Amino acid sequence: MTHTTATHSEETKRFAGALETMIIAGAFVFVLLGTYAKSFGDPAASRLATVYALTEHGTFYIDPVDGVPNPFERATIDKVVVDGRMLSSKPPTIPLIMTAQYIVFRALFGWTLHDPDDVNYLILWMTMTFVGSCYVIGLVYFKRLVHLFTEDPITQVLLLFALAYGSQFWGYSINLNNHIPGAAMVIVSLFYALGLGTHRLTARPYRFMLLGFSAGLVFAFDLPGVIFVALAGLLVLWRYPRESLTYAAIAAAIPVGIHSGVLYATTGNPLPVQTNKDYYLYQTAYWRNPRGVDALNEPKGTYLFHMTFGRSGLFSLYPIMLLGIAGSVRATLGRVKDEHRGLILGGLGAFLVLSLYYWNGTNNYGGESYGFRWYMVAMPVLLLMGIPVVESLRKRWEWVFIGLMLGLSCYSAWECTSEPWRANQEWTIRFLGRTY
Repeated sequence: MTHTTATHSEETKRFAGALETMIIAGAFVFVLLGTYAKSFGDPAASRLATVYALTEHGTFYIDPVDGVPNPFERATIDKVVVDGRMLSSKPPTIPLIMTAQYIVFRALFGWTLHDPDDVNYLILWMTMTFVGSCYVIGLVYFKRLVHLFTEDPITQVLLLFALAYGSQFWGYSINLNNHIPGAAMVIVSLFYALGLGTHRLTARPYRFMLLGFSAGLVFAFDLPGVIFVALAGLLVLWRYPRESLTYAAIAAAIPVGIHSGVLYATTGNPLPVQTNKDYYLYQTAYWRNPRGVDALNEPKGTYLFHMTFGRSGLFSLYPIMLLGIAGSVRATLGRVKDEHRGLILGGLGAFLVLSLYYWNGTNNYGGESYGFRWYMVAMPVLLLMGIPVVESLRKRWEWVFIGLMLGLSCYSAWECTSEPWRANQEWTIRFLGRTY
């Protein structure tokens, strides 16, 4: 009997492993076939304006040169003016990566930013090779991260599937944005930080370097996501102070130094341009008289409701993320392993800080986008926090309930793939009304 059980257990693990491989392979195929140049709007134009300026004029400034305007600057509202010079408001690291991609594609295929047809091909391949690859890398590392904290095959498969196809990851994996790369680097950095901090990974110099480099990329790609990395990093710093302050710090300094160095060179300040609202209020700025979703002035209570449980809500559109809240409740009540309790409550604390930041500092739900896109960096963390909940599922009704939440989350993710950059596309508006 014991031998039969052990054999069945190994067969179950192999089957679960095969399912995980299929989930990641399916995501890879979706990126190859589903990526499109339709995202050519502000998220692309603002960054392409920088790519054009760098390759044509050797500068980050996107204002006219000798009276000739930058063709992409005119197509975006995501720009600022600092000391009389115009810049993209997008962080500089991704446009730098796109510039490297452009140079390669131009050399290989002859595509240029001067030809509108070529621009479509460039956007498609830039998105596929950067955003799409980060989507797949994020899933690979999320699988490894989940395996660090649970040996239950059902939990492993369910959480990986939920992130791949029941979250904003799916919807934004095929269009140009900074959130997928940022969230992917959060996952990579958490894998090394939590693995090293809990001694599930042995201390090796390259692991500290990968931790530091991926954490630095979070800083450069999607700055608010640093809250998750910072808390996990404190655990590693406490366990391994010498390695953290050498290998990890040196590796982190590379992306952080490039990011902050470009900002300092162009604005005189290493901080993101978003920290100075005056940059957005130049004479002809859209932000002097915003329209539509950007002009909202809702009560803060209303805004909080709709960014969490309302029309753009994280938990209404992707209810599978409630696993993280349920896991936090179990941790608060002491119904999880002691070694996991602090990690889950730390994740909850970071999520609340992130929510407070966006609740207090924004008013437009992420602008013309599907759902509250700024929560993307929190999604893998919320799923991880739900591990004890999924492990404890036993009754049929519990699985039915999880299935309903996952099905609804997958529907929202699929809906997002068709129109990620337009407000009022969510199914929730049929019940709660339009945003504007």
